[in-house]
Amino acid sequence: MSAASVASILQSLKMKVLIVLTALVAFAAAAALTPEELKMLEAFDFDALFANDEQRKIVFDCMLDKGDCGPYKQLVELSTKTVTTKCADCSPAQKTKYDYVLKVLHDKYEPVYTEFLKKANAKKE
Repeated sequence: MSAASVASILQSLKMKVLIVLTALVAFAAAAALTPEELKMLEAFDFDALFANDEQRKIVFDCMLDKGDCGPYKQLVELSTKTVTTKCADCSPAQKTKYDYVLKVLHDKYEPVYTEFLKKANAKKE
């Protein structure tokens, strides 16, 4: 094998590694929530949502891709991102709210909780 062939193979390998690293960085950036998005989730009244049967059904159907999201599309997208990142960028107060919402989902709406986590974890992969 000539030196030119080896150099060509190495150059090709370097490009492939660069492409993979770029894709990983782009994926990580896309998965991270902005401080503004985290503040929106922190300010959202999940208790009021859980107490309203009609709104809760819309959100749950949206979370599970079983219905239209209506005005809750962004809420569901941000909630999914938060679950896939396990609230990694959350402040302590945001993490407390995240844990609370997941506990309510688990304790009161376990089938939705289980299916939503499966869906969110599938998006991570």
